[in-house]
Amino acid sequence: MREIESDWWFIALPEQWHSEQDEDSILIFDEDELGCISLSTLQAESGQKADEAALLGLLKQLDYKASEGVPVEVGEGWRGLEYETEEEGDYIREWFLYGHGLLLLISYSCAEEDRDMDRAAVDEILSTLRPIAL
Repeated sequence: MREIESDWWFIALPEQWHSEQDEDSILIFDEDELGCISLSTLQAESGQKADEAALLGLLKQLDYKASEGVPVEVGEGWRGLEYETEEEGDYIREWFLYGHGLLLLISYSCAEEDRDMDRAAVDEILSTLRPIAL
């Protein structure tokens, strides 16, 4: 496995997966580019703490109901909620996480018929998520 990093965290990728980075997020693709993981990091505003309350506030702004999410722990010290949906032929898994003074938004999308193809690989990749020691 090889690691990629943002300014705040590391994540390990299997050799057959590759990544791209833009201003707002890191995109991770499987070898066939049938599925894509997107990771976006939000810092709390000065003086605010990126905690569970901040996450719940973000969910409310985005019209997500916390009661419809599944509580999860991802990688080292990230907690939050996971959602699964299907939209217009696409399967989407979304994680809204807080930890290490940050909010982290992760989504995985693929065609509905491929929904289980990379599930174990995506879970394994996300299990390697860890903060950069500050």
